[in-house]
Amino acid sequence: MNDRIEAIILKADPYKETGGLLQVFSKEHGRMTILAKGILKGNSKNAASVQPITYCHMVLDIKEPISLLHSASIIDFYRYIKEDITKLSVASLICEMAMQVSSPYQPDEYLYEITKEALTAFNSYPPMLIGCLYVSLILKEMGISPMVDGCVVCDDTKVSAISVSEGGFVCPRCARNVTSKAYDANFSRLFRYAVKAEWSNLSALAKQGEYTLELLAVFVEFFKDYTSIPLKSWEFLRKL
Repeated sequence: MNDRIEAIILKADPYKETGGLLQVFSKEHGRMTILAKGILKGNSKNAASVQPITYCHMVLDIKEPISLLHSASIIDFYRYIKEDITKLSVASLICEMAMQVSSPYQPDEYLYEITKEALTAFNSYPPMLIGCLYVSLILKEMGISPMVDGCVVCDDTKVSAISVSEGGFVCPRCARNVTSKAYDANFSRLFRYAVKAEWSNLSALAKQGEYTLELLAVFVEFFKDYTSIPLKSWEFLRKL
């Protein structure tokens, strides 16, 4: 049918000898599985355009469960991501999360927009900041955002630790009775800001302090604990 879409390549796996199975994310159709024939051949015109973490224009036949690619052309290769191992690792985490929480052929304009904006933001903002805010927004969208207005157990406003199992901040007294980890005031402040923020607050968050791998780890732990979804890209990123 020669349908035309713009999409983010989330993942690409080999298929048979010379083909590939792509997981892509489009505004109009959500996450799609696409068969790309011949992309592993040396003379393939589509190979460069369908690499993971690439924004491209596609001509294809849309059909569930697997669509068929005819041609693809690059809109944004995100070179600034692929030339930096930390940016690439965080971007891979973002793409994997988008793939895991989206539904096949079900449009999700909000998830699509924040994923696309996150990849663009790597050109201007620190990768850990982008990762923290993105995961926080995913948690919020899923209804599992951490509670950060006081102790999640007793509502005391004097908090000293974060408990993933309890769902947010805990005070010194409650921290003795639940599984939690103590953090300094600056860490807790940055964590709370990211939980409260929307994507439009990215620039303001960047001025508040340094978002670190340790901060991102807490957000990822909330995601993994409440969804039971494994994240292969996180296992690599956390070792950097």
